Amino acid sequence: MTRSNLDGKGLIAALCAAATWGMVGVFVRWLPGWSPFAVLAGRFLAATAAMLPILLLVPSFRHNLAFSFRTLPIWWLSLLAVGGYVLGTTAFQMAPVGEVTLLFTTSPLFIIAYKYVARLPIKRSEGIGMLLATAGVSSILFPQLSSYKAVSWQTTTGYLLALGAAGLLALYTLWFKTLANQNMAPKSIDVVFVTCLLGSVLSILGAIFFSKLSIGIGIDRQAILVLSGLGILSTALPFLCYTVAAQRLPVVLSTAILLLEPVFAVLFASIALQEIPSLWFGIGSILVFWGLLTITRATNSS
Repeated sequence: MTRSNLDGKGLIAALCAAATWGMVGVFVRWLPGWSPFAVLAGRFLAATAAMLPILLLVPSFRHNLAFSFRTLPIWWLSLLAVGGYVLGTTAFQMAPVGEVTLLFTTSPLFIIAYKYVARLPIKRSEGIGMLLATAGVSSILFPQLSSYKAVSWQTTTGYLLALGAAGLLALYTLWFKTLANQNMAPKSIDVVFVTCLLGSVLSILGAIFFSKLSIGIGIDRQAILVLSGLGILSTALPFLCYTVAAQRLPVVLSTAILLLEPVFAVLFASIALQEIPSLWFGIGSILVFWGLLTITRATNSS
């Protein structure tokens, strides 16, 4: 068992990311009537504002950030992250929180698929884990695809967007890990700040041109508190933690450990939103957890 697979700070950071990302769906659902771009604009602006004191009070951060602004990788990494946030936020508005969160944690499947396409060695247990997790995802989607009632295209689209967000997260993790191995990775906090800043600009433009951001949206004290929680607790903090984890842990392990995120999401949603998961969600969860744990064990045994 390699030491890097059990990096304590990396594991703690990944667990923190899973727990705090698990609150995203609840925050998003507490903003009814807000378009995805409006939610993203408030989310990124709150996260950027929370990080400004660090920028102003820590000279080394300003120096590193000024250098990072001139490097191309940080902008591509930030675009991937913003894309994932766009797809994920939209998915939460279209499908149940627990199911979207579970599908978002399927990033390891995309990692294994990449290894297969690139003809990189894949362990037998990784392949078995991928099949189990795929079966779990199919179980979650089964009621929507086989119902005798009219198919809810909104929910199905939400599922697909969540899978797209998982794919972008996998690509982000692969790229960041490659840069870290080459000692070319930007500082984690720099990536987070650039992502929040870029996300603020792009989401505001998106709200203006695509979602008709209306002045009629109620920005009261509750909305400000929700956006602050969404921006700080479920955007800046988990993204920083996950970026640290992606730098310290193997790519499959850093994505697979997020399988705990649906547990937190279902817990938060059942308490705050009274969303009780279905039987198929339970079956799918067991299969996905089993598959991703199998992938994780294969990584730890290397």
